[in-house]
Amino acid sequence: MGDGKMRQTGKTVSPMSNEGRNQYVVEHITDALLKLMQSNDFNEISISQICEEASVGRASFYRNFESKEGVISRYLKTLLDTWWIEAIQKPDFNLVEAIFSHYWEHRELCMMLYKQGLAHLNLQSIREACGPKPDQSNVVAYTTAYFSYGLYGWIEEWFDRGMQETPKEMAELLEKAQQNNGK
Repeated sequence: MGDGKMRQTGKTVSPMSNEGRNQYVVEHITDALLKLMQSNDFNEISISQICEEASVGRASFYRNFESKEGVISRYLKTLLDTWWIEAIQKPDFNLVEAIFSHYWEHRELCMMLYKQGLAHLNLQSIREACGPKPDQSNVVAYTTAYFSYGLYGWIEEWFDRGMQETPKEMAELLEKAQQNNGK
């Protein structure tokens, strides 16, 4: 596939606009990397392998991503963005339980990332979604950072222990811990 041309396979969008072509490339590269990670160590997967599996050229990879980590980061952001839009529309919305539910729904991916030493990419996605923003006051930014990093600590430990509790149980445990900490 060194000619830089894409072969269209199962997820064909035709005729493709530039946006359609980019979406095609991003989806296929992401799918290819996730598939390769199921049976290979992340650090040993090459960009060439990803491109071959995705049926796209290396130029297409680098036009859309800076690194393999960038592929995973963008995918996690897409999952969180989609989750957020759906979660806030629920009448019984509980932020903490909803976050644990999100990771529960994607537990195979989360556990794969954890086992591959890429759990920090989950932290990055949590920080982007729930963390401090440049326009916040210092106190709000510090509080938000405390919340997002603390929540990540709970999530990472939950991964480490095999995600034994349900999202509802995790939210209840966190609430109890916060109540006990306040006494």
